[in-house]
Amino acid sequence: MQSEKLDIQLDDKFWFKLVNLPEKDALTPTSKITMPVVTKLFRLNLGIEFLFAIALGALALYSHVWVEEDWVSGLFYIYIPLFLGLCFLRKVLIWQRYGFNYKAAFEVSKDELTIVTEPLSKQQHITMAKADIDYIQFSYGYMRSNGQGYQEKRSHISQAVVVLKNNERYTIKPNTIATLNLLYLCIYFDYPVSYKYGLTDGGGSIMFILMRVMSMGGNFVMIGLYLYWLGAGYLKSIF
Repeated sequence: MQSEKLDIQLDDKFWFKLVNLPEKDALTPTSKITMPVVTKLFRLNLGIEFLFAIALGALALYSHVWVEEDWVSGLFYIYIPLFLGLCFLRKVLIWQRYGFNYKAAFEVSKDELTIVTEPLSKQQHITMAKADIDYIQFSYGYMRSNGQGYQEKRSHISQAVVVLKNNERYTIKPNTIATLNLLYLCIYFDYPVSYKYGLTDGGGSIMFILMRVMSMGGNFVMIGLYLYWLGAGYLKSIF
């Protein structure tokens, strides 16, 4: 087992400032915490997400061509169908990968850990006793973000790997639940945890977010302009 020497405490705000658990302040040793999968974290592999980002970005950049010709026809017959078509196609691929069972959930208690494997539609819940777990290894790293003119160093937890004493391994990726919440609960319930430096799988989270924000943001700007032109044209016809 390759691990790093970290001593993370539950009151450490550097690590757990962003923990989002409704039951956090009411935790007891007998608590059984349910963590539903987070659909907003669902994503495809980096290559496919990159292609969707390029397609949406190109759609936003070239939409001005249709505006110059006939913005009404461009909006209703070209832009909106293409935009909705790309979004629907991505949703279909998400359904194909994760299934439709968005009510699937992880559970953590002092004695057992229940995880959900993909695809969620098959409801593959795996329950393991804490006594059978050799260790749970969390991959971590550091990021820097701007805050009021200065660089702020922040911690980031990516995937977790549950290793049983019989050498079976189960990977919990950050595209289904918030792995930071899982780490908090594992420490609280005294599970054997270890740490590995490196943002495995979750290291691309920032890249996914940036691609999605930039591609969708450009289209939201164009939609806003279309609505502005639509409203301006309507007001001009009245007055």
